Amino acid sequence: MNKLYKKLPYPIKFILVNIYSYMQEKRRYKAGFKHALKFYQSVDFTEMYELNIDKIKESVSDNSYYNIKSADDFYNLPVINKEIIKKDYDRIINKNYLSTFIFTGGTTGSGLKFPVSQEFINHQWALFWKFRILHGIGLNTWCAYLIGKTLLKRERKTPPFWVKSFLSRQLLLSLPHLNSGTIKLFLEQIKKNNIRWIHGYPSALNLMTQLIKEQKLESTAKELGISVITTSSEILYQYQKENIEEIFGCKVRQLYGLTEGVANIFECEEGNLHVDETFSYVEFIEDQNLPGYCKIVGTSYNNKAFPLLRYDTGDSVLLPDAGFSCRCGRKSRVVKEIIGREQDYLIMPDYTKRVRIGSIIFRELTNVKKAQIIQRHVGRAEFYIVKGPAYNSKDEKTLLNNIENYLGGDFKADIIYTDTLQVSKNGKIRLIINELDYDSLLQNTESDKLINAF
Repeated sequence: MNKLYKKLPYPIKFILVNIYSYMQEKRRYKAGFKHALKFYQSVDFTEMYELNIDKIKESVSDNSYYNIKSADDFYNLPVINKEIIKKDYDRIINKNYLSTFIFTGGTTGSGLKFPVSQEFINHQWALFWKFRILHGIGLNTWCAYLIGKTLLKRERKTPPFWVKSFLSRQLLLSLPHLNSGTIKLFLEQIKKNNIRWIHGYPSALNLMTQLIKEQKLESTAKELGISVITTSSEILYQYQKENIEEIFGCKVRQLYGLTEGVANIFECEEGNLHVDETFSYVEFIEDQNLPGYCKIVGTSYNNKAFPLLRYDTGDSVLLPDAGFSCRCGRKSRVVKEIIGREQDYLIMPDYTKRVRIGSIIFRELTNVKKAQIIQRHVGRAEFYIVKGPAYNSKDEKTLLNNIENYLGGDFKADIIYTDTLQVSKNGKIRLIINELDYDSLLQNTESDKLINAF
């Protein structure tokens, strides 16, 4: 179907996008969605960290994969991951509650056809809108959505590079067509449609800011009068947040969620990240490989079609100091920083992991248009850099100094200048691609130590 869609002329694509939007809106705005939205808004400031064992028992009441009768049964369950649920897929799925499937590729490339119930859809969209509403976005607010999915033929050379979806109130901007020659057209289209809200991947929005600087369109961007920019689907690094806020003159707010629906974390008005405690049960379990960090392990409350209990998301967080409370007044737990996927690290020469790469190494490098780090060997990585027009030897020196200061002199960094980076099917550009199997490396290292001991 995707290949057929690509071959269709623009007017047909326009019609199909709007038909699809109609179907999505019809499903999304059923009574269940409105009820769930009202519920999450009512508990927003009072919800606290608490296991709702009754919700869990209800979600697995007629599921043969689980046998949960008490909180003890729940805590005795092993932590599972994507590979386990793919193996046990046919035992977990409950087709009696199946509404549709959501496809997720994941950062590891391990795809999953994820079954969801209508209740799940209602609750997930309710949370998305609760987050948006608290930042001044209404159900009828138009959005300029910088979308990475295939929208138009990549070979297309003339505008429009966007599709206007009237029912979903979105101006869908085609990310593959965003470049130095088209950035002005994109901004003009946002202005023409009087749009005040932009949404997209952090990497895509950061690229947009670089192109605006490159073409000296800063005043044009500020004149748009954007009131808020939201991000999801990727980790928002501090340097990206600062770049985007500087160019557009508004706040950038991030939402963390997963297709699997086992955890949701949102940024509040004060700029702190809060757990949606009543949406799912989220455990922060110490990461043995990253001292000081915790893995996000979540349990879904609302998906009887495919309930996941104690599911390791592959993401880690840094928690605030004990006793920290947010000035917004919410009683939910706060996360200091979301670190990202299991693969978002570099392996040092001594086999330890180093995270938070982007927020430290690229923080000052405003003349870097795009970057990607690929690690194929322990203690060594390739840094692929797409230069901005003002990039010079001083920027390269800063980059090398930052790498040495954070990763150490023993870490080998190969700087490679390029015009293109690896892009996933859904348009994401992962900052770090780690091709090493960390667990196998550790096992081999321990084996070598034992051999050498004798």
